[in-house]
Amino acid sequence: MSRWRRRLRTRVVASFAGGALALGVGIAGLTYASTRSFLIHQREASAVRQARANARLVRNVIRSDNPDVGRLLASLQTPASSRSLLFHDGRWSSTTLGADTDLIPQRLSRIVIAEHVAARQRVATPSGAAVIVGVPLESDDAYFEVFPFTDVTRALTILAWSLGGAALVMVAGATAVGVWGSGRVLRPLTDVGRTAATIAGGDLTARLDVGGDEDLLALALGFNSMVETLRERIERDARFASDVSHELRSPLTTLRSATQVMERRKDRLDERSRRALELLGDEVRRFERMVSDLLEISRFDAGVADLERDEVDVETLVRSSLRAEGADAPVERRGGRFAFVDNRRVERAVRNIARNARLYAGGVSRVLVSVGDDGGCTITIDDSGPGVPVAERDHIFERFARGAAGSERSSTDGSGLGLALVREHIALHGGTVHVTDAEGGGARFVIDLPGAARPPATPSLT
Repeated sequence: MSRWRRRLRTRVVASFAGGALALGVGIAGLTYASTRSFLIHQREASAVRQARANARLVRNVIRSDNPDVGRLLASLQTPASSRSLLFHDGRWSSTTLGADTDLIPQRLSRIVIAEHVAARQRVATPSGAAVIVGVPLESDDAYFEVFPFTDVTRALTILAWSLGGAALVMVAGATAVGVWGSGRVLRPLTDVGRTAATIAGGDLTARLDVGGDEDLLALALGFNSMVETLRERIERDARFASDVSHELRSPLTTLRSATQVMERRKDRLDERSRRALELLGDEVRRFERMVSDLLEISRFDAGVADLERDEVDVETLVRSSLRAEGADAPVERRGGRFAFVDNRRVERAVRNIARNARLYAGGVSRVLVSVGDDGGCTITIDDSGPGVPVAERDHIFERFARGAAGSERSSTDGSGLGLALVREHIALHGGTVHVTDAEGGGARFVIDLPGAARPPATPSLT
């Protein structure tokens, strides 16, 4: 849920940023193109007006006898960095040292000089783009003026950087709005995920609160109604299992007492009757363990299972638990000796794993106890069986689940609740239990119990 939410939020933010980027680029491109067209048009129109005005002055001067063309061109009012050229009496004159006739395109020169038509043309010069305006004079004379676009290019460069910066600011702002908006929009999903996780953790009193948002009210009501129905069903099932288990204890006690009486007199029975009595005793004991496990499970379901931590010698606890199940595997200890755990629940967990190994995996082969300085510990139990397939490693901790080994065996000693109870006992400590492969074959069950703060010692009265 959390990872899915993050992906959705990423997509929402990316949509905001992408939309802002597309909008910013579109607006910047349109603004730049229209501004560029306007500035160039204005520059060319200004150049034409300036060239025509200077051409009239030149025409008036060259009508006189022996005009000083150089002084004439130098006296013209032209923009900075522009150049004036005059074609008079078959010769070129310019405001610069060189004639600069190579700047005049042949087509423009032919139109102005030969066809006596005023014209302009954009050209690329070594110093940048420019527009050349040609105005025909009397006879074959013509006046040309080169107007560079230096100021226009500079203005367009500044405009481009400004528009680019504005687009980036727009994208950054849209991203920030996307992050903020997606957080607000997806907050109900976050609350649903958090509440669902709390419920999955066992707190069935958790409910979804949308803070009066009418659009999400239906979702909250449906979710809370589902949780309430689930809680009622779990409590009903737990009460049923508890009631059935309690009701079974009385006839079980009677059966056990009767069986014990018969077992004390089994020497008087024939071989067939003794065998039947042994089978009956085994089934009664197995049934008694199942009822006991069901009662324990019902306490977990009802939420009344409590934890009584104490300072426990874990190695001694593990050894006694193994002996109770007939296992004589070596026990190795590392680290400290005492852990702060619930003695009874850890013993039940170790015994259930040992019993599972005896029934389905050839018994326990090795045990390692590692105790930390924080009061926590890790108990590793290896067995001699074929191991647990990866696909079944989570399934075997479910109630009444049997792995492949348990299904293939004809033994019915197991209740299917042993490993489920192991997980419940360990989870009550805040720990975990999992199964993996043991070195050299077999399954390895690993119990991790976190450390816990020891209560302050009560001072003795003297």
